[in-house]
Amino acid sequence: MGPKSSLSMMRGLTALIGTLILIISVVTLKVSGEDKKPWHSGTIIQVKARDAAPETDQTKQYDVTVKIGKKIYVVLYVPEKNQPDLEYYVGMARTMQVDGDTLRVNDLLGRTHELKILSSKDATVEISK
Repeated sequence: MGPKSSLSMMRGLTALIGTLILIISVVTLKVSGEDKKPWHSGTIIQVKARDAAPETDQTKQYDVTVKIGKKIYVVLYVPEKNQPDLEYYVGMARTMQVDGDTLRVNDLLGRTHELKILSSKDATVEISK
């Protein structure tokens, strides 16, 4: 084998290794991106406090209705201590993510809260006359 064939073989091997690295990178990016659910802008449209059982020390719970795109979701929200009442959040747009029966919502400080989805339905189209 002369110097030219050795150089040619090295170039071919380098091209093969580069191609393999590229293929592995693309496959890895595609596989890791398949599980990611998109975040959407959603609006809190109604907050309804649940009735607590009489004479219990139960924390407040809310049924919160949100609209994301063409869907309306009702979720259960149980606020942590020292959190403001949700009635002040009606009309606010927040970033939200639907993942199965869980709705993730980012609050005003960027913290993510996971809420259980109680129901969902298609949003009705309102036609103004």
